[in-house]
Amino acid sequence: MEQRENRISIGGLRKADPTHLSILTQDVLRRPVTQIEPGTLADLLALSEIPEQLPTQMAKDLTRFHDQMVREIGDLPDGTPLAELLLEITALDVSRIPSCLRTGLRKVCTDRRHEEVVPAFEKLVAHWESGQPSDLVLPRPAAPQPAKTATSARSTTAKHEVLPTRQPTARATVQLDSRREDWVREDVMSRLVNYPGRGLKQPILVAGTRHRSPFEDMGEAEVLAILRKLKREGRVRFSAGRWIAAA
Repeated sequence: MEQRENRISIGGLRKADPTHLSILTQDVLRRPVTQIEPGTLADLLALSEIPEQLPTQMAKDLTRFHDQMVREIGDLPDGTPLAELLLEITALDVSRIPSCLRTGLRKVCTDRRHEEVVPAFEKLVAHWESGQPSDLVLPRPAAPQPAKTATSARSTTAKHEVLPTRQPTARATVQLDSRREDWVREDVMSRLVNYPGRGLKQPILVAGTRHRSPFEDMGEAEVLAILRKLKREGRVRFSAGRWIAAA
């Protein structure tokens, strides 16, 4: 398919809570089908099937995304581009292929006659008939912690007869672990190269990196420290609230 090397891939969509999903998906939902990795496409279409678990606006966006993707797949030529897409979807785990994608592809491919498309579609149908789509239940967002009131703060203070004098401290610095830094560098650069010239807004880039991180305690300050380091090295630049890969 065209632009294969520039296709967007977003991991963890089926495990992210709705708050994170709104951040992770807001850019990819505007991309054409040729710029979206098939696994990510399948996950996004699976999300479109559960509007009751999503914020109202995101549910509407995903409904429009579903309709747009089916139209764009239908516009693919009856030949190699469509056949390649079908074979890539066949390579996915059968439980990952949602019902709406199966229905859309059946509608698109029923009347296709190309020598590559027909066997590719037959192979895909045999694949998805071997298993059902998995049920998708998103985790609930973490409940916000109640703010400590002034009364409770005074009560806590009263329990101590003498409080030590708080000494002024220098601004804390983030200590970077080489393994964590290498992972963040690779992650942010792999995302930014997909958005040449315009980059990504800082909140979206940072939230996405933290969400994908294998390190559970990855914090915003750590990601920003590495981004600033990449900026000093001339690999990225920061402009109007967006991080952009250097040319």
